[in-house]
Amino acid sequence: MKYPRLTRVLALDLHPRRFGYAVLEGSARLLDWGVRTSRHRDKAADALISAQLRPLLELWQPTLLVVGECTSQTHKSRERRCRLLKRIAKEAGIRRIAVRTLKKISTADESKKITKYENARRIAEYFSVLRWKMPPKRRAWESEDYRMSMFGAATLAMAQLNITIRPPSSPQASR
Repeated sequence: MKYPRLTRVLALDLHPRRFGYAVLEGSARLLDWGVRTSRHRDKAADALISAQLRPLLELWQPTLLVVGECTSQTHKSRERRCRLLKRIAKEAGIRRIAVRTLKKISTADESKKITKYENARRIAEYFSVLRWKMPPKRRAWESEDYRMSMFGAATLAMAQLNITIRPPSSPQASR
């Protein structure tokens, strides 16, 4: 008897010297999550791929690698991110893993813009194991917590698998 192979998705939220990742299998089974960092300033892309990404690809053997589009505020960082994305796609191609680039993450209610924090909170509610990883809400003068990239990766994976997270219903609406 042949068993159908479940879709295993490895999603990456890329940053200059780190990436957040989430591994989902099937419709909503979270297998692994985290943030991988490279301390090498000059060869960050090489170090990220060889020391951080390859072990994940070998361990989880995903059927699909999902990354966000290489957009950024500055031209220089966009170029760096696009180069890193090409290197990641090449590494995935060696292992015959399909790569998908998502342009925009759609939300449950397009009329309302939700913040990254609100999105991360919804992900943490959906996957209760991530609740303890939820960073505190960022203030305007603070930089973004590094853990937010793992929630960004989980969002990419869920968007790929067409899993919709609806905002929690208010207590008054259920009465």
